[in-house]
Amino acid sequence: MSSRRTCAALVTTAASGVAGCTRSSADLYAGEQQEPDVLPASVDAAEHSWDAVSSRLLATHEGAEFYVVAGKEGDCLITYDPDAAEDWNAGCAPGGRISTRGRLGIAADFAPAGLPGETPEGWVRLTPQLQIEPD
Repeated sequence: MSSRRTCAALVTTAASGVAGCTRSSADLYAGEQQEPDVLPASVDAAEHSWDAVSSRLLATHEGAEFYVVAGKEGDCLITYDPDAAEDWNAGCAPGGRISTRGRLGIAADFAPAGLPGETPEGWVRLTPQLQIEPD
């Protein structure tokens, strides 16, 4: 799916049209999906109405993997650890900031257009859009 169609899908599904597709959000999905971008087999994209071809690996940290994928509810952040494959978690938002904390014990904060300000104490900024608080 092209970035333009991804943005159109996100805008179409956003509640009351409040959310949009920022330039940075579209950039996250730019280019062809590479092998590292493919979601792990235990994460069923179809079950959650996510576009599996849009998934992109944002970062890894101490074995944990962080993916972004386009879904009916907007951008979705997935936290996955191969050593605890069934304990992955996800959060979605239509064009806005996403914060998650799951059974892996990792808190993640994601903003498609980039996170503002300084990284809070105890957190690690992995990309301009993603910071985590490791367990």
